[in-house]
Amino acid sequence: MELSIIDVTGAGERIPFSNPGYNGTMQLDKLGDEYQKQLNLNDQQVHILNQLWYPSNNFSSIPFCRKEIVKLFVLILEDLSYKYRKQGTAIEVEFNTVADLMTRNRFKTGLNDYSYKLTMLSSLLDIHYNIFKHAENALRAHYGHTRKINTDLDINDEEVLREYNSRISDKLSQVLQVWIPRVDMPDRKTERLLYAQSPGRWKQAFEVISRDFKKDTQRYIDMVLDLAELNSSNPSKEMIYYEASKDIATIDPQAALRLYVHYIHCDLLSETFDNRPLNKTNIKKLFKTDEQLHDFQVVIENLIANRDLAQALSAVSTVLLPKRRKISLNADAIEAIKQKHSGTVKLLEKYLQDEDEQVVMPVLTVPDLPDLVLVSVAQDKTKVFTDEVKLSAIQSEILIHFERNNFAVPQDEIEEIARKKGVFKNQLIDSINESCYDFIDDVLIEEEEDNYVIYKNYYQNILAK
Repeated sequence: MELSIIDVTGAGERIPFSNPGYNGTMQLDKLGDEYQKQLNLNDQQVHILNQLWYPSNNFSSIPFCRKEIVKLFVLILEDLSYKYRKQGTAIEVEFNTVADLMTRNRFKTGLNDYSYKLTMLSSLLDIHYNIFKHAENALRAHYGHTRKINTDLDINDEEVLREYNSRISDKLSQVLQVWIPRVDMPDRKTERLLYAQSPGRWKQAFEVISRDFKKDTQRYIDMVLDLAELNSSNPSKEMIYYEASKDIATIDPQAALRLYVHYIHCDLLSETFDNRPLNKTNIKKLFKTDEQLHDFQVVIENLIANRDLAQALSAVSTVLLPKRRKISLNADAIEAIKQKHSGTVKLLEKYLQDEDEQVVMPVLTVPDLPDLVLVSVAQDKTKVFTDEVKLSAIQSEILIHFERNNFAVPQDEIEEIARKKGVFKNQLIDSINESCYDFIDDVLIEEEEDNYVIYKNYYQNILAK
């Protein structure tokens, strides 16, 4: 594009492409001079860019983004020039034709006077400025920056708008589709600045993480943590952890609890401590027993009190692990048994003292010792389940065994019980689930690593009232 404007009034005069009204004093920056070396611009491109009075905004004030806008603007002009040449015309002719229509609409008398020339120059600058703004908006959208700038032209005449769209806008849209995928993506420093400017921008990145990496839990967590780090200056940073905790709950409960701990810690460091709780649906998914929920609440309470993230992450790692069976010995009962059978013990000691003498041991009838007392919710084995679930004797026995073991039993233990009863483990578990499904509208016994577990509330629902 030559460094002049063709006078389309018919006089054939060329108007120098500069605006005496600006004199370089109103420009915040001369973009051509700024990027001549970085982008290897020729004199013509530098001259055009230097005419643009372009005040910076939040997006374009980021050095990386401003450079990419200028680069895209230059590429657009080159591609438009190529398309016009293929049609047998030139970019100067097309731009000046539209600028003349805009000038005639704005300035209706004295087509040859000095005022017309200034208005013509202003119209041509408006065209370049509008293309520059379209380049910025396209880049904003490509970078996930939700806020856009206004690209409307200050034209009310439908005929002029029709010509502008036909000669410039339509081709501009085609060119942008070609070049936008080829621009450089932001570096990490720029990403941090963009996230700080657009608090909701993280949602687009999170959607990609959720869609593509949820099956790989560790990769999922790493990417969520990295996204949060990039949002270190974003006031909505804690919501990344909160939404991720909800998102991964059905896939990996342990990962969900870790991310919720991160949420609480981040929320504590924010201006307002919202302390969003886990919703009821996720609580049901995450915790199989009330004890697990209580332990997790203790972890959160301690975190709020001391703000020690490392300690909280360490503590939460054991919340969902199966608890070992607890046994309590009744000292009084043991002492009573010892007194009751003291005679038998003394007699045995007498026989053992004389090892050389052959002794005919009398046949002693020793009464059965009582079982050790187990700390259990259900001491009464005759507790009846509701008739609606129609459980067999072995099914009831298995469920009572779960209750006595804090609702978590190793799979090999269930397999041993089933073998002794002459049935298969899987058939036994499936039959119990089938009997209870219609009543609780869910699976009663679930697999968790090497254990079978029961959600305590489900168990209580099938008890006889």
